[in-house]
Amino acid sequence: MDEEASIILGDAIAFCQRDGQDARLINMLGQSRAISLTEDTLTIEAPSRFAIAQLKKHQPAIEAYLEEIAFAPIALDIVAPQGAAAESAASPAAPASAGDVPTIEHQHGDVSRETMAPLPTAAATSTNAPVTHMPIAHDAAAGADSGIAIKNTLSADDFRRMMNQMKGGAPTKSTQAATPASPMPAPTVPAEQNADGAPLAANSKFTFENFVYGPENSHAYRSALKFAALADERGTCTSLFIYGKSGLGKTHLLLAIKNELAEKSPEIKVKYANSQAYLDDLMTEFDRQKKSNAPIMQAYHGVDVLIIDDIQNIIGKRASVDYFFQLMDEFIRNNKKVVIAADRAPKDLSMDERLTSRFNAGMLCLVAEPSYEMKYKILQRYYENTIVAAPEAGDDSLLAAYGGDGGHLTDEHFKHMAEVSGTNIRELESFCERCAGEAGDREREGGELTFDDIDAIASQYFDTSAKKINVQTVQSVIEEQYGVTHEELIGPRRNANIAKARHIAIYLAIEMCEMTTTAVGAEFGNRNHSTVSTSYKKVQKMIQEDRAVTEDLKSLRDKITLRS
Repeated sequence: MDEEASIILGDAIAFCQRDGQDARLINMLGQSRAISLTEDTLTIEAPSRFAIAQLKKHQPAIEAYLEEIAFAPIALDIVAPQGAAAESAASPAAPASAGDVPTIEHQHGDVSRETMAPLPTAAATSTNAPVTHMPIAHDAAAGADSGIAIKNTLSADDFRRMMNQMKGGAPTKSTQAATPASPMPAPTVPAEQNADGAPLAANSKFTFENFVYGPENSHAYRSALKFAALADERGTCTSLFIYGKSGLGKTHLLLAIKNELAEKSPEIKVKYANSQAYLDDLMTEFDRQKKSNAPIMQAYHGVDVLIIDDIQNIIGKRASVDYFFQLMDEFIRNNKKVVIAADRAPKDLSMDERLTSRFNAGMLCLVAEPSYEMKYKILQRYYENTIVAAPEAGDDSLLAAYGGDGGHLTDEHFKHMAEVSGTNIRELESFCERCAGEAGDREREGGELTFDDIDAIASQYFDTSAKKINVQTVQSVIEEQYGVTHEELIGPRRNANIAKARHIAIYLAIEMCEMTTTAVGAEFGNRNHSTVSTSYKKVQKMIQEDRAVTEDLKSLRDKITLRS
């Protein structure tokens, strides 16, 4: 076995693991044998004729990885195993095809869409190749038009490569080297590219159109749209800072800006990097500078728009923080554009005071946790646009071999799923996949998905006992229960029904939200401490006088907890 061929194959497998590619692809690559590596071609021996057909389907993506690893176009030549040579010679007119039904070597107890769909998972592989790059994105989101963000450790190029390949698109980097003859030649088509060499994002799911927005993130959404629209106007909207907890859609907005500019304004040079990519690039630049005295981070300084994700990981690295400050200061001084995302506001990041002031003076946007209504919308859109809209599996596909696609989810299912799910948007997508897969299993058995089934799946994803209760959730549940509007609940009106609803909402906010009476009062029309205390005492008295009130409060607590 050619040692260099084995190394580059191992690196390709590591890249597949890093990006959370399908476990079947990684296993097939892991069982393949590296034969030889020339200047422009890697030749591997697949473990079976069926594996050849499947690897051919992913050949553009694999060749894109090879080019990334070798810094030059590398064609992939996939040959049949030696044991199949006689069979191939006897039947020269019968090429390997996906019609060969695979032998399923191991069965999962729960055969759901999580194991069937082309969704990136934490893949267990038989290869011994080390994972040397970024961590595996085991919760990366797949599919189009979902508005769901993905793991924030992938670069923009990785996102484009992953999404294009999953949709069956062209390779994301042009491969000019001629592909040598192979049992199943698969011609590659160069992807259309913008001015900085990055492919356009026509097939990316990370667009403004696919972003699910509501009151919790509408300010960030509108600000990102404004930033993209005015990106070519120097000195206008020079900085956008989006902050919030992990998994709430920050990365989606950052990539939507990059993709919008790549498609609509290709003349604008854009650089996207998450914290890991930035640190990797910085370390590489240090090594290059020792040999050539090259300027540090020239690829970052030379662009018009700089987008950096998860900067809290950069700020925490003492060796890199000075260069980051210099870079930000240069962009802001020169009226160039900067987009930043972090898990907390600038004032809480221990940044240089000048930068904190500059970011605070720009567009500063919080992305909050999704409400029940927004979770319902996210689940429904993901199901309709990704699960239902996914191409049907042919009779010769691996998906068909596993038993088919996910089942039917109703509006009542979505409502219950929104009630029992947590607030991390990335987890919602996987949760929806599992529920659809379970629904498919139930339907094949002649039954249907029940709320108990959904609850059982939710218990594997979300910890309801550790949920933080939001006062807006309390208000929303009370408004539905008593048929009052939000304006009525927090306003001055005092008719019996509204007053009762307001008293109970204030009582539950104090009990469940870990807030002071002053803070609760601010959420209920800026009522003072005395008024809030009076409402709380009235409900305590109601509990003592009417046992039914206790039961009502228990029911309301359960609804609030499920929606939080």
